[in-house]
Amino acid sequence: MKARRLPLALLVALLLLPAAAHAVPPPDPGCDAIVAPRPAIELPVQVAPGLTVRVRDPYGGLIARNRLFVALSIRYARPADRARVASVTWLLDGQPPRRDEGGRDQLLAPSKMYSRGPHVISVRIVPAGGGAPVEAELQVTATDCQFASVNPGVARPGAMTLELTSGGPDLSAVELVPRRGRFTVPRSGRLGTATIGGNTRVLRAGALDRRHRTLRIGRLAKGTTGVLVHFDRGVAPGRACAMGATLEGGAGAPVRVAARC
Repeated sequence: MKARRLPLALLVALLLLPAAAHAVPPPDPGCDAIVAPRPAIELPVQVAPGLTVRVRDPYGGLIARNRLFVALSIRYARPADRARVASVTWLLDGQPPRRDEGGRDQLLAPSKMYSRGPHVISVRIVPAGGGAPVEAELQVTATDCQFASVNPGVARPGAMTLELTSGGPDLSAVELVPRRGRFTVPRSGRLGTATIGGNTRVLRAGALDRRHRTLRIGRLAKGTTGVLVHFDRGVAPGRACAMGATLEGGAGAPVRVAARC
């Protein structure tokens, strides 16, 4: 039976028409620019009337080849929906993948299986009961670039420690912005410290914007790829996992990075 291909369309159309789905992420940037992890992609695909699954790419179309394994999967709205699918077939660039250790509903393979550059991952889903198959595609790019990151560290209650790294390119400045709330300025004006290349500087209220929503650490020396920030007790609002950063430097535009928790 010939497969039906779902055309790229709006979410409404994807849910109403059994046509093929496509997710097209931005192109792979060069490693001379700061590269941030991307949000996951979940592509809704209508397999049969009353049955919609999601094809999930947790990497947002950008696969880091320094990972051990890469996993893409089919997600079901209800456990019983799995029985309504007869088979799932994964293809990489039109061919069966050299390795797949994920079982029916997951493509699980070493990241090195993906050569550097763009790839098309397609999945063919056959509904149970003799319905026509449907196909979906995810366009991904495999890269050797190291991703920028914001990692919370160990801190005393009420304090906060964050490690910001560029992934390789030189940093010229970093800005920290909490998801909610504002920084609190103690009477002393001291906010905490920033350690850069083994040297520690004191962070003071002058590093904040007028609204106390953004803290900027600028004039970073050439060769700086990481900054360790420690906020004194009561200065930073909320939890470290709710902190975001803008990293400036490298060959590209400033990059927003969320804390990884």
